[in-house]
Amino acid sequence: MKNRALIVVNSTYQLLTAVNIKYKLLKERETDILLTDVTIQLKDYIGNLKETGVFSKVIYGKTFEMNQKYSSGNEPEISECFQKIDSLFRWNLSEKLEKYTEVYFANYDVFVRMLACKFYEECEFIAYEDGFSSYIIDYLDLGRAKINEHLEAIKIKKMVKKVLLYEPRLAVRKGGLQNIQLPKISRDDKELIQILNYIFSYQKMNSQYKFIFLEQSFRADGIKGNDIELMEECRKCVERKEFIVKTHPRNRINIPFERGLSCKDIDNAPWELFLLNEDLEDKTVITICSNAALTSRIVLGIEINTVMLYELYNGKVLWKEDLILKKYLDKFRKEFAMEKYYVPRTIYELRNTIKFLGEQV
Repeated sequence: MKNRALIVVNSTYQLLTAVNIKYKLLKERETDILLTDVTIQLKDYIGNLKETGVFSKVIYGKTFEMNQKYSSGNEPEISECFQKIDSLFRWNLSEKLEKYTEVYFANYDVFVRMLACKFYEECEFIAYEDGFSSYIIDYLDLGRAKINEHLEAIKIKKMVKKVLLYEPRLAVRKGGLQNIQLPKISRDDKELIQILNYIFSYQKMNSQYKFIFLEQSFRADGIKGNDIELMEECRKCVERKEFIVKTHPRNRINIPFERGLSCKDIDNAPWELFLLNEDLEDKTVITICSNAALTSRIVLGIEINTVMLYELYNGKVLWKEDLILKKYLDKFRKEFAMEKYYVPRTIYELRNTIKFLGEQV
């Protein structure tokens, strides 16, 4: 078997990390990449991705409906998809899969579990970072999801032994997986940044924006909370022309735009790409608890004014791990958040924080 790798990608952040993995860890290896419609914008990057020649093969997979249909099904329904792996792959993947010695993935969705069955005991499965959930959640714990009780769906547990993280010491996850250092990205990685800019057709952000609200995928994940109300509260504290919302790519309706909170003209590229290309140290990032607000410090070593609103959010960010998430955020704050990091606990404190930061720019 050829020493060939496959990287599965469900989001723009994962695509950035996948290119970093290829560039830093698999540079001399034949590597295929599989983009899925879990984030519909990923399809837009296929042409540029192919033109770079970074990956041997660029595959597109329609996995969103498959994941939705079978992840919450009963035992016979789940069994059905694992009995039809070859036909489902034939209908939903743009190209045939090769034989692989390693498969890199970030999400334990139905599609990745099917891959694990297809390549059972033939190759190693390696998890890679997908934001704070990779530090917090033991996705294969039997009590976490019904699918983990299925004999085929849980086969992946025997095949994954480690997870690549940008900052392994922050991990508070149980489950026994080994946490391995994922090479970080810096502004000195000129060739890598050039490739990423081309893949994402990167465009510079309008300099008038002083406050950037990083939206999260709450609506896409069916999570109810007061994030829009908090967004509105922040918007009222600054001039309209200075405030922009970077919408989450999995939220298919642009609610901030519809509510008049933000215009549409900010690039869909990962937030990390803005940080790598531009001097944003005079900007302020606001979010409930988006991982993108933490990666400036964790991945890139860049400090930027950051306002975290998780103490004011009344929704449940994670299904079962909200208390562990707060433990992780507290650990991050102690180790990485020196200056320029704010966690208001009241609306009054939030207003004063944004007013103070507005006077600094």
